[in-house]
Amino acid sequence: MRHTFGSIVLCLALAALVACSDSSSPATSAGSSGSTTATGQSTVMTGGQTTSSTGQTTSGSGQTTSATGGLSTSGSGGTGGAGSSGGSSGGSGGTGSSMDASADVASTVRDAAVFGDGGLPVKPSAGCSKATAAPPMGSLMISTGGAMGAYNLKLPAGYNGTKPFPLGFGFHGANNPACGPTGGECQGFADLPAVTVYMKSFGTNWEGATLNQNVQFWQDVFALMKSDYCVDENHVFIAGVSSGGQFINILSCRFGDQVWQTTAVSASNNNPGNCKGTPAALIIHGITDTVGMTGQAVAAMYAQRNGCSAMLPAGLAKAKTDIQAAFDANPKVVAHACVDWDACTANPVRYCLSSQVTYSGLTHGWPRIGGMLISDFQAGLQ
Repeated sequence: MRHTFGSIVLCLALAALVACSDSSSPATSAGSSGSTTATGQSTVMTGGQTTSSTGQTTSGSGQTTSATGGLSTSGSGGTGGAGSSGGSSGGSGGTGSSMDASADVASTVRDAAVFGDGGLPVKPSAGCSKATAAPPMGSLMISTGGAMGAYNLKLPAGYNGTKPFPLGFGFHGANNPACGPTGGECQGFADLPAVTVYMKSFGTNWEGATLNQNVQFWQDVFALMKSDYCVDENHVFIAGVSSGGQFINILSCRFGDQVWQTTAVSASNNNPGNCKGTPAALIIHGITDTVGMTGQAVAAMYAQRNGCSAMLPAGLAKAKTDIQAAFDANPKVVAHACVDWDACTANPVRYCLSSQVTYSGLTHGWPRIGGMLISDFQAGLQ
């Protein structure tokens, strides 16, 4: 799985603000997002469809618009601002009115079969031979380490027990309930075209005294998914927020040779070293995160693992400035910007900054655009 991205990807999305009472944001509908790449081609999702354009701008009421050299966004009832220079200069697009906050998250997530195209082949699990079209789903329990672990399972549309789907795990933050699929954190994750699993940690978080128990828990659920469900073992991905982000850093290290893609949200750099594999990594971090988390260090850690350039992406400083400025100007308008590390010899590493306030005036937490950022990133993987 070898792929090198263009040097810079810059994104800007707008949505209405959501405040929440716990340590990471709850499930809330999202607006659309576009991205601009240094290769001269831009991709934007509107109403559940993927539209590509080269060197041109597309606009319309209720759509997100992207184009080479910048990004402008327009929502229903509002107009977008002009985009500034993009490409290798690291410019990001302008800001405009927010999308309707009630827009369906599912409509912004790719529903095309983007997995295995021109890259890793699909690897059916043992469960595909059982041809069980309606296996257990919803709230489930499993015996693990002498205790009963709770998790929730969502099957994607079209699941029939014979076609392998990617497998994704979403992990909640400390002191919070399971990550989804219909509430809580990990917004948009359940809308990805994959079998998705949401586990509830032993203890209040995933680390500390219950770390080994939680690791065993994940191994047992992972083994069950491969045994009893038709999943694609070459396209297993994990995502977590805060404590869940620290946890997936550990899983990505210990079991990185079994993980295709990882997403750490509002996580600190707790890489234990001597890691296996080189999973593609997406790091999402709040611009004013004040709870001691270091998203840039996490991204740099994955960049080193994937043989990327030792230099920070050229557009990173501007991305920070733009998102901080957007936050300072109006914290109720949500923006995000993403940059890619250069010259990765193994797999891509992307770092996204968000201005969304998720709770108590902080940007620490899973932003509502999180599922779409994962969708965008995975669509470019090989």
